[in-house]
Amino acid sequence: MADQVRFVHAADIHLGAPFKGVDATDRRVRDALASSTFEALDRVVEACIEREVDFLVLAGDVYNHAEKPLRAEFAFRTACERLSESGIEVFIARGNHDPALGFSAGLAMPGTVHYFSEHEVERFAHIKDGREVCALYGRSFRTSAETANLARGFARAAGDKLAIGVLHANVGGRADHEPYAPCSVEDLRAARMDYWALGHVHAPEIVAQAPLITYAGCTQGLDPTQRGVRGCWAVTLSPDGADVEFVPTARVIWDHVSVRCDEAEGIDEVRAAVAGALDECRRGASGRPVVVRAEIAGRCGAHSALVRPGALADLTAELRAEGLDRDPWVWLDRLVDRTHPALDLAAITEGQDFAGDLVRRADAVLTGEGAAAGYVEELARAALDTLDVRDLPEIDAVSVVERARDLVLDRLFSAEER
Repeated sequence: MADQVRFVHAADIHLGAPFKGVDATDRRVRDALASSTFEALDRVVEACIEREVDFLVLAGDVYNHAEKPLRAEFAFRTACERLSESGIEVFIARGNHDPALGFSAGLAMPGTVHYFSEHEVERFAHIKDGREVCALYGRSFRTSAETANLARGFARAAGDKLAIGVLHANVGGRADHEPYAPCSVEDLRAARMDYWALGHVHAPEIVAQAPLITYAGCTQGLDPTQRGVRGCWAVTLSPDGADVEFVPTARVIWDHVSVRCDEAEGIDEVRAAVAGALDECRRGASGRPVVVRAEIAGRCGAHSALVRPGALADLTAELRAEGLDRDPWVWLDRLVDRTHPALDLAAITEGQDFAGDLVRRADAVLTGEGAAAGYVEELARAALDTLDVRDLPEIDAVSVVERARDLVLDRLFSAEER
């Protein structure tokens, strides 16, 4: 179709992201994470070339930090050179992690690479077979914290056959994202674009139809909260509308599982339950390695063995060794024990002994509105004052009280058995 364009919409590549807070003690895991954002960029380029698209749209945060590492700049230039050799243009709107005023080594880019202005909405024309078939409108971040509504500066020219808007923005006031370039769906629609290519939100999402407004999501999940396969959109745009196809690009997948161990009487049964859950994560990772955070929960006989010093660390090491033998591998980044003793709390509550008093006292703290938080803060304050810590760290007070209650009960009844 003469008035049709094909392009890839990607965002939030975050080249060189450090993956802090991950226990990547195995070299295979460490190397895979270190190279993952670069490999994701390579897969974006391959998607463009294999589909013979007209251009690539990048909606911000190509780099992970305004002070770009030279390795990341070299890698991005190489990617753009590969695209240029295939006749594919690149249109880039800078975001909060790669603003115009951030440091750059100033590497020379191919003439097919176009950065949208940070001062105003800029229009680029895409020429195909000697005529203009599409206009791209975009605006870059000047600094790392652009809080103005940049979307209101977008307006389609009357003669545009097809029009695409490119912006790094928080659409709809998402509380879990920084309020950068905040705008509404109505603001975007008012610009009369045929497609909006957005960045900033790391999960792929179709925000609205007519016109199609989409977040590409990040090309590689950057931490355990960014679960599942990540990638980019391959888009076919015509006067009849836009068709999109999700293209996976992530090198490593993140996942999180909660494993019920109510029937586990010993460590071996817990190990088997967690190993089975890890295998399920691996099978759902589309042939990619997966890094998993897991928690075990439930009232079980294995609880007393799990709370012994060093037991959880040893169980984690065993599960890691098993997971690394898989192809592709699965890595247990963290194992959290939320099990409780296999006790009948209702029956204990009826007792007139110390155990009954303990459960009743804990229940009073747990059922009172805000009581658990106040109780834990009061007990923790003395220790924190001694350590000269001013702000109380974020604590799940209910879990703390429950765990303290169950730990005392577990030791109490274990002593009686001895």
